[in-house]
Amino acid sequence: MSSAHHAAAAHGQAVAAPGATLLATARELAVLFAQGAAERDRERRFPHAELGALKRSGILGLRVPAELGGPGGTVADYVRIVAILAEGDSSLAQLLITHTYGVDLLMKSQLAPAERLAWARRLVDDGLFVANANTERGTKTIFDFKTTLTEQADGSWLLDGTKFYSTGSGGGDVLYVSGRVTGAAAVEGRDLGTVRMTFLERDTPGLVIHDDWRGMGQRTTASGTTELHQVRVPAERCVPTDGFDGPDSLFALIGQAGFAAVYAGNARAALHAGIAYVRQSARPWPHAGVERAVDDPYVLQHVGRLQTLVSASDALLERAASAVERAELEPGAATRAAAAVAVSESKALSTEVTLEVSSRIFEICGAGATVEQHGLDRFWRDARTLTVHDPVDYKYRLIGEWALNDVPPPVTSFT
Repeated sequence: MSSAHHAAAAHGQAVAAPGATLLATARELAVLFAQGAAERDRERRFPHAELGALKRSGILGLRVPAELGGPGGTVADYVRIVAILAEGDSSLAQLLITHTYGVDLLMKSQLAPAERLAWARRLVDDGLFVANANTERGTKTIFDFKTTLTEQADGSWLLDGTKFYSTGSGGGDVLYVSGRVTGAAAVEGRDLGTVRMTFLERDTPGLVIHDDWRGMGQRTTASGTTELHQVRVPAERCVPTDGFDGPDSLFALIGQAGFAAVYAGNARAALHAGIAYVRQSARPWPHAGVERAVDDPYVLQHVGRLQTLVSASDALLERAASAVERAELEPGAATRAAAAVAVSESKALSTEVTLEVSSRIFEICGAGATVEQHGLDRFWRDARTLTVHDPVDYKYRLIGEWALNDVPPPVTSFT
C-alpha cells in the first residue's frame, strides 16, 4: 500500500475498496499459475516464482484492517479470490487459505497494539507470507497435541515437538505453530484445550523444515514435517487461542469457506481442461454418426450436466461468502449459525462436484487424455487429497440438525 493510502487510513479518510482491483489481479495471476501447474505437479516443485508474484500482488495483505493501513478486504473478497486462483492452481490457492488463517491470528490475537501494527506493515508493505505448522500425526484426534510449550522464568516459552501438514512451509517467511501448555488442565468445552499459538521467523534456531510431503495430490504445497527443538519463543509471540472458538467467532468459517472455494475453482478448471481437450483432440464415437466429438450427443449430455454442477457449486459458494460476510458485519449467534450452515452446504456440495467433474471429464475426452503429458489427472488427485481434510458426512449431519431440529452448529475448529 502506498504512503498516501497509509496516511488516509491514519486520518480516518476513506480508502478505496480492494475488491475489484484485487479480483482483477487474481484473474491475471490465475492465468500465470495455470501455465506451469502440470509441470510443477509432475516435478513436485514448490512454486517459489509464483508465490513471489502473489506476494507482489497485494493479495496477501487483503485481510489487514484499514485502520492498520491495509485494504480491509471482506470475507467475500477473500473467498472469491481463492476460487479464482484455484482455477489456475489449487495448490497456490491452498497456500492463500493457510496464509489467511495466519493473518487473522495476527490481527485478532491478544497482541500489543504496536506488535499488531508491525505485523500489519510487514503483511501490506513486504508481502509477508505466513505458513503453518499446526497439525500433528500420531495423536488420538487432530485436536490433540504432543508439541509442548513450557513457560520460562523470564516470561518466554520453550517449544518442543513435531508437526506435519505444514502447508506453505517451503516458502513461509513466518510460521504459526501451536503448542500445548504444559502443567495446565484442559479447558472444558474447548476442542483445542489449553493451546497457545506461536509465530516463528523461518530462521528461528531450533526450527527445522523438511520437504517430505509425498501426497498423491496438492504436491506443491510443501505440506510436510516441521521439527521444533527447544525453540525459544518471546512472550509477545506466544498468544492464547481462546476467543477463536467463541460463540460468534468466524475463524473456522473463513477456512472452511476457503476450502469450498478451492473445490469450486478446481472443478471449473477440470471442466475447462476437459472441454479444451475435446475441442482439440477427442474423436467422436463411430456410432454417434457425427464428424466431430463436440457434436457427439453423449459428450454434449455429459458436458451439460457437469456445467450445471459447476454452476450450482459456484452459486452456493457465493451464498456462503455473503453469509459469512454478514456475520462479520453483524456479529451474533444467529448470523454466525446461518453462516455456518451456508458454508457447510457449500463445502458439502463443492466436495461432491469437484470429485465428480474431475473424474467424469475422462469420459468425454477418451483414453488419449490419460497420457501423463496432459496432466488431466492432477485435478482429481488434488480434489481427492484436499477433500479428505474433514469428513463431508459431518457437514450433512450439521445441516440436517439445523433443518430438522433447529439446532445451531457448534463452534469448533471445523464448523
